Amino acid sequence: MFKKIGHLLKFLIIGVLWSTFWVALTQQIVLRIWNFNYISLKQWQMVRAFWQQNGVIKGLSDYMLFITLLVVLLVWYFGFKKLYHTDYVKLFLRPFEYFNKKQIEKYESEGKHVVIKNLVVGEKMTVEDLINQKIKEEKSALPAQKESEVLRHNISQKINKQKGK
Repeated sequence: MFKKIGHLLKFLIIGVLWSTFWVALTQQIVLRIWNFNYISLKQWQMVRAFWQQNGVIKGLSDYMLFITLLVVLLVWYFGFKKLYHTDYVKLFLRPFEYFNKKQIEKYESEGKHVVIKNLVVGEKMTVEDLINQKIKEEKSALPAQKESEVLRHNISQKINKQKGK
Protein backbone atom coordinates (compact mmCIF):
# COMPACT_ATOMS: atom_id res chain seq x y z
CA MET A 1 0.00 0.00 0.00
CA PHE A 2 2.82 2.42 0.88
CA LYS A 3 4.55 1.54 -2.37
CA LYS A 4 1.43 2.47 -4.35
CA ILE A 5 1.11 5.74 -2.45
CA GLY A 6 4.79 6.45 -3.13
CA HIS A 7 4.33 5.81 -6.87
CA LEU A 8 1.22 8.00 -6.94
CA LEU A 9 3.04 10.78 -5.10
CA LYS A 10 6.01 10.53 -7.48
CA PHE A 11 3.61 10.54 -10.45
CA LEU A 12 1.82 13.66 -9.21
CA ILE A 13 4.94 15.61 -8.27
CA ILE A 14 6.76 14.86 -11.51
CA GLY A 15 3.59 15.44 -13.51
CA VAL A 16 2.94 18.86 -12.01
CA LEU A 17 6.57 20.03 -12.19
CA TRP A 18 7.22 18.73 -15.71
CA SER A 19 3.90 19.97 -17.08
CA THR A 20 4.36 23.41 -15.57
CA PHE A 21 7.88 23.72 -16.95
CA TRP A 22 7.00 22.34 -20.38
CA VAL A 23 3.84 24.40 -20.87
CA ALA A 24 5.56 27.62 -19.79
CA LEU A 25 8.50 26.99 -22.12
CA THR A 26 6.52 25.96 -25.18
CA GLN A 27 3.91 28.66 -24.68
CA GLN A 28 6.61 31.32 -24.82
CA ILE A 29 8.18 29.76 -27.91
CA VAL A 30 4.89 29.45 -29.82
CA LEU A 31 3.82 32.91 -28.73
CA ARG A 32 7.05 34.51 -29.97
CA ILE A 33 7.19 32.69 -33.29
CA TRP A 34 3.50 32.43 -34.34
CA ASN A 35 1.83 34.86 -31.93
CA PHE A 36 -0.52 32.04 -30.90
CA ASN A 37 -1.32 31.32 -27.25
CA TYR A 38 -2.46 27.70 -27.18
CA ILE A 39 -3.68 28.03 -23.58
CA SER A 40 -6.11 30.84 -24.42
CA LEU A 41 -9.66 29.76 -25.16
CA LYS A 42 -10.12 32.88 -27.28
CA GLN A 43 -7.33 31.81 -29.64
CA TRP A 44 -8.91 28.37 -30.14
CA GLN A 45 -12.31 29.98 -30.83
CA MET A 46 -10.64 32.01 -33.58
CA VAL A 47 -9.17 28.82 -35.07
CA ARG A 48 -12.59 27.12 -34.87
CA ALA A 49 -14.28 30.07 -36.58
CA PHE A 50 -11.58 29.99 -39.27
CA TRP A 51 -12.28 26.29 -39.96
CA GLN A 52 -16.06 26.77 -39.95
CA GLN A 53 -15.70 29.49 -42.57
CA ASN A 54 -13.84 26.96 -44.77
CA GLY A 55 -10.44 28.45 -44.05
CA VAL A 56 -7.46 27.01 -45.89
CA ILE A 57 -3.96 26.48 -44.53
CA LYS A 58 -1.88 28.56 -46.92
CA GLY A 59 1.75 28.73 -46.05
CA LEU A 60 4.59 26.81 -44.51
CA SER A 61 4.21 28.79 -41.31
CA ASP A 62 0.68 27.46 -40.77
CA TYR A 63 1.84 23.88 -41.32
CA MET A 64 4.74 24.38 -38.95
CA LEU A 65 2.36 25.67 -36.25
CA PHE A 66 0.20 22.57 -36.62
CA ILE A 67 3.23 20.24 -36.53
CA THR A 68 4.67 22.13 -33.54
CA LEU A 69 1.45 21.69 -31.56
CA LEU A 70 1.57 17.94 -32.22
CA VAL A 71 5.26 17.73 -31.33
CA VAL A 72 4.67 19.66 -28.11
CA LEU A 73 2.26 16.94 -26.97
CA LEU A 74 4.59 14.11 -27.98
CA VAL A 75 7.64 15.63 -26.29
CA TRP A 76 5.57 16.32 -23.16
CA TYR A 77 4.49 12.66 -23.01
CA PHE A 78 7.94 11.14 -23.61
CA GLY A 79 9.62 13.67 -21.32
CA PHE A 80 7.17 12.80 -18.54
CA LYS A 81 7.74 9.10 -19.12
CA LYS A 82 11.53 9.53 -18.99
CA LEU A 83 11.40 11.65 -15.83
CA TYR A 84 9.01 9.22 -14.12
CA HIS A 85 11.27 6.22 -14.76
CA THR A 86 14.44 8.01 -13.66
CA ASP A 87 15.93 6.64 -10.43
CA TYR A 88 16.52 9.82 -8.46
CA VAL A 89 18.35 8.10 -5.61
CA LYS A 90 21.04 6.92 -8.04
CA LEU A 91 21.07 10.35 -9.63
CA PHE A 92 21.73 12.06 -6.29
CA LEU A 93 24.36 9.49 -5.26
CA ARG A 94 26.25 9.71 -8.56
CA PRO A 95 28.72 12.42 -7.38
CA PHE A 96 29.59 10.36 -4.30
CA GLU A 97 30.12 7.25 -6.44
CA TYR A 98 32.33 9.28 -8.79
CA PHE A 99 34.59 10.60 -6.01
CA ASN A 100 34.69 7.19 -4.32
CA LYS A 101 35.79 5.64 -7.60
CA LYS A 102 38.48 8.31 -7.99
CA GLN A 103 39.82 7.54 -4.49
CA ILE A 104 39.91 3.81 -5.23
CA GLU A 105 41.74 4.45 -8.51
CA LYS A 106 44.20 6.71 -6.72
CA TYR A 107 45.17 4.05 -4.20
CA GLU A 108 45.18 1.26 -6.76
CA SER A 109 47.54 3.19 -9.00
CA GLU A 110 50.14 3.53 -6.23
CA GLY A 111 51.24 0.01 -6.89
CA LYS A 112 50.58 -3.48 -5.73
CA HIS A 113 53.79 -4.55 -4.06
CA VAL A 114 54.62 -6.11 -0.74
CA VAL A 115 57.49 -4.90 1.38
CA ILE A 116 59.18 -8.02 2.76
CA LYS A 117 60.98 -6.26 5.63
CA ASN A 118 57.65 -5.35 7.25
CA LEU A 119 56.48 -8.93 7.40
CA VAL A 120 56.96 -10.63 10.76
CA VAL A 121 57.89 -14.27 10.64
CA GLY A 122 58.27 -16.08 13.90
CA GLU A 123 56.71 -18.41 16.33
CA LYS A 124 53.05 -18.17 17.07
CA MET A 125 52.18 -16.68 20.42
CA THR A 126 49.50 -18.05 22.67
CA VAL A 127 47.07 -15.97 24.67
CA GLU A 128 49.07 -16.61 27.86
CA ASP A 129 52.25 -15.38 26.16
CA LEU A 130 50.47 -12.21 25.09
CA ILE A 131 49.18 -11.64 28.63
CA ASN A 132 52.63 -12.17 30.13
CA GLN A 133 54.14 -9.78 27.59
CA LYS A 134 51.57 -7.10 28.44
CA ILE A 135 52.25 -7.57 32.18
CA LYS A 136 55.98 -7.10 31.59
CA GLU A 137 55.30 -3.93 29.60
CA GLU A 138 53.11 -2.56 32.38
CA LYS A 139 55.74 -3.35 35.02
CA SER A 140 58.38 -1.57 32.99
CA ALA A 141 56.10 1.46 32.77
CA LEU A 142 55.52 1.52 36.56
CA PRO A 143 59.05 2.60 37.56
CA ALA A 144 58.72 5.59 35.27
CA GLN A 145 55.52 6.55 37.07
CA LYS A 146 57.18 6.00 40.46
CA GLU A 147 60.12 8.17 39.45
CA SER A 148 57.79 11.03 38.55
CA GLU A 149 55.99 10.62 41.87
CA VAL A 150 59.30 10.73 43.72
CA LEU A 151 60.28 13.88 41.84
CA ARG A 152 56.97 15.56 42.69
CA HIS A 153 57.35 14.59 46.35
CA ASN A 154 60.90 15.99 46.46
CA ILE A 155 59.83 19.25 44.82
CA SER A 156 56.89 19.66 47.18
CA GLN A 157 59.23 19.10 50.17
CA LYS A 158 61.64 21.74 48.91
CA ILE A 159 58.76 24.20 48.44
CA ASN A 160 57.52 23.50 51.95
CA LYS A 161 61.03 24.04 53.37
CA GLN A 162 61.28 27.36 51.55
CA LYS A 163 57.91 28.46 52.95
CA GLY A 164 58.92 27.35 56.42
CA LYS A 165 62.03 29.56 56.52
